[in-house]
Amino acid sequence: MEHQKTLMSMDAPFRRSYDFRRHSMEKDDAMDGGCGGGACGGGSSRSSRGSGGLRRTLRMAMVVNGLLGALLLAAADATQAVSLWAAALLVLNHAAGHVVTLAGMGLRPEWRPRLSMLQGATLAFAAMALVVTAGRSIAGMILPDVPLASLALLLAIGVTVAAATLLFAGRRGRLTLRAIWLCSRRDVLPLGAGLAGLAASWLLLDGAPDALVGAGVAALLLPAAWGLWRGGFQGAGRREARG
Repeated sequence: MEHQKTLMSMDAPFRRSYDFRRHSMEKDDAMDGGCGGGACGGGSSRSSRGSGGLRRTLRMAMVVNGLLGALLLAAADATQAVSLWAAALLVLNHAAGHVVTLAGMGLRPEWRPRLSMLQGATLAFAAMALVVTAGRSIAGMILPDVPLASLALLLAIGVTVAAATLLFAGRRGRLTLRAIWLCSRRDVLPLGAGLAGLAASWLLLDGAPDALVGAGVAALLLPAAWGLWRGGFQGAGRREARG
């Protein structure tokens, strides 16, 4: 309970600009989505409290996600696994979310609604492009390099869980397996689905399962993209009304 109150108190300034209650997926991402990915680093630190500690945590998560996303992009290009493209999009979207949050906490908070709209539009475009790529992969009967792609996804899962553990370790409250799971599940579940799709492709000698899983992950990101764009649009409108 104390852990949840800490998260709510740190997120309070941003709720004035964004109504997270209207966007349940965005709220979940902000409150318990990927630590290496998201906002589980939003609580107070034992060694440093306040916005300074939150900024350091967000920067750490941003760097972790940026590097992991670049690695997944390289692996996707090498293996032609659609699930890796989807995983890269998921992770890089987390990094972009940290950039938007840091911009809102900085000297230019008025940039946050516009950056949120840009993030939402970019995410929607990339997700739709990935769905098209999945269709072309199925039509072309492309079989990905399953062993290498699986290793990349296992590495991504390991980094996600490790980041969740490290970021929770610097916060108030007990570090438990349940807390780590709640923090990392929104990343671990899609990555695990990617592994299942790759396994099915290997067993069937057909790239369709991998492509379908990748398309499914991309489609699940579309509501989040809409929530980001709509929240940013409403936030910009409120700022203009006050101005």
